Amino acid sequence: MKHFHKSHVMCAVCGKEENNYYSLGAEFKVEEDHTVQSDFAVLPRHQGYFGLLHGGIASSLLDAAMTHCLLSQQITALTAQLDVRYHSPIKVGDQVKVVGELLTVKRGIYFLKAYLKVGQDTRVSANGKFIASKLAEHH
Repeated sequence: MKHFHKSHVMCAVCGKEENNYYSLGAEFKVEEDHTVQSDFAVLPRHQGYFGLLHGGIASSLLDAAMTHCLLSQQITALTAQLDVRYHSPIKVGDQVKVVGELLTVKRGIYFLKAYLKVGQDTRVSANGKFIASKLAEHH
């Protein structure tokens, strides 16, 4: 999925290596059901506790999935709230499916959900609220 705004090319989650060497390099694709999805391989450098995906990286992947739901519709917005639930650990070596979905818009607030799955098992999920902002467009 292409970046819709110059201000997003340095993203710590989905930025390309030539723009941000430290980016996780997640690549999101828009699906027919209007969700966005990315496949993410958990490497040793992604761990917090030994052998487990760092919780901050998990929440960053969820936030990025929600952001890409909006970007895919040419909406630039900033995270206002992110509520994350950790159901069960994700291990180093796991192949994770990252999925984000726009649920609704009310009074200028975008409501989204996202989750991380290993196989058919949802390991981490989140609900988020985003607010449109011109700040997201500046570079």
